[in-house]
Amino acid sequence: MRRLIFILSFWMGTILLSCTKMKWNQTTTGLKYKIYTSDTSKEKPVYGDFIWMHLQKISPEKKELFNTKIFEAKDGVEMEYKKPLKETDVTTIFSLMGKGDSAIVKIPAKIIDNNHPKRGDYSYKLNLISFKKRAAYEVEKQEQFSQQLILDSLAIIDYLSNKRLSEIRRDTFGNFFLINQEGIGKLITEGDTVTIHYIGKLLDGVVFDNSYDRKQTLQFIAGNKQVIKGLDKGIQNFHIGDKGMLIIPSRLAYTDKEVGKIPPNSILIFELEIIK
Repeated sequence: MRRLIFILSFWMGTILLSCTKMKWNQTTTGLKYKIYTSDTSKEKPVYGDFIWMHLQKISPEKKELFNTKIFEAKDGVEMEYKKPLKETDVTTIFSLMGKGDSAIVKIPAKIIDNNHPKRGDYSYKLNLISFKKRAAYEVEKQEQFSQQLILDSLAIIDYLSNKRLSEIRRDTFGNFFLINQEGIGKLITEGDTVTIHYIGKLLDGVVFDNSYDRKQTLQFIAGNKQVIKGLDKGIQNFHIGDKGMLIIPSRLAYTDKEVGKIPPNSILIFELEIIK
């Protein structure tokens, strides 16, 4: 037993020592980095791929400035791996990493902030959880989209049946809308500045936002992509002064993203009052 403990201790010590002694590499743009990997021959992501990662940024004063783990994405934060505008961008190091690798990157403060009062480096801790080639990613997303489209349709039909909303209409984008009280204003068209009050709900009735409670209206330009697509297009079914309901499928809302109180793939219901 003692021999086993000794062997394990020696093995762990060797690993820790090798990590400590690992030399810093440096890019031609001045980024210093160490990559911790089990296999240097692993495939690496290229620009255009989609990656799942975590990133932590630490100041020269050793204060944490940012950490993607605040988003509670256990499988990593998803991002399209695009070529950065600056060659000193820390994300360039992902192209040297394989799945499951981690890295420490140091960038001199003067590169990031010329006015930084002290010398030192900003430190970054990177974890590349996984990545997928664009073609495979797009095929997978299309399959998920098709499946979710069916699920949304069935859920909305069931909701309308239970609520006996037989007069509700469907627009060309896939939203469902109902005018409960007609206004006397013009039909909203693309380019109009719109002001609304709303109560946002999930299909199960849970309220995720209420502008009346906040005593603050929402203003946006219709068709200008300032709000989710379903609301951006769906508002154009209403006239100024109308009160009504807008049901937005998940593909026109936040898709498979979790946003605040809104779970992934959620169908959204907006009780609307078009102020002007």
